[in-house]
Amino acid sequence: MTNSLQKLAVLLVDDHTVVRQGTRDLLASYEDLDVVGELADGETLTGMVKVKHPDIVLLDLNLPGKNGLELLEELKKQFPELCVVMFTAHTDLQYIRRAVTLKADGYLSKTVTQQELYEALREVTDTQNRPVYSQDVRDKLAENGTEEASVKLTAREQEILLQVAQGQSNQDIAKELVISVKTVETHVANLMKKLGGNNRNHLTAYAYKQGLV
Repeated sequence: MTNSLQKLAVLLVDDHTVVRQGTRDLLASYEDLDVVGELADGETLTGMVKVKHPDIVLLDLNLPGKNGLELLEELKKQFPELCVVMFTAHTDLQYIRRAVTLKADGYLSKTVTQQELYEALREVTDTQNRPVYSQDVRDKLAENGTEEASVKLTAREQEILLQVAQGQSNQDIAKELVISVKTVETHVANLMKKLGGNNRNHLTAYAYKQGLV
């Protein structure tokens, strides 16, 4: 296969050896993809990222030790420019929404075809198209996302909403995000306006309803 696209380095993290090897073999058939490493858990993941410098981490949800969502959060804090795509058999809304809140660049179910997986990995490098979903995940969001579809929150608003739901004060949030308390207050006010509430309890209830907490 001849391909002039920039070669992408992919790191696989999946505790099922057969799945991991099968995914590696599928991706190896594309000249513009290079599997630079494989891990069965997240114990050495950050170290591997530092050594292998992948463009994309393809990350399972259920892993021994820290789960995929915990690892996603760690990776995004340490390597904010790294593309992290969840690749899992679990497509419950609570997992999808939590992953998006944690800034996952994609959420793919393991029912995808080889071509769909390849196209998703190519697409996720385009910042305009993130997050990238497999078709079944998009369908599930469409079916259950009437409220989500009508309310568009920025990444920062989602981040602050989650911290409000966790009981943090404006001062705590400002310190955590290294922004001013005034900026936090503005975001909280905008959230209340968008979500139709007038207090933090309403924001917390919304976050729980959406499976963000």
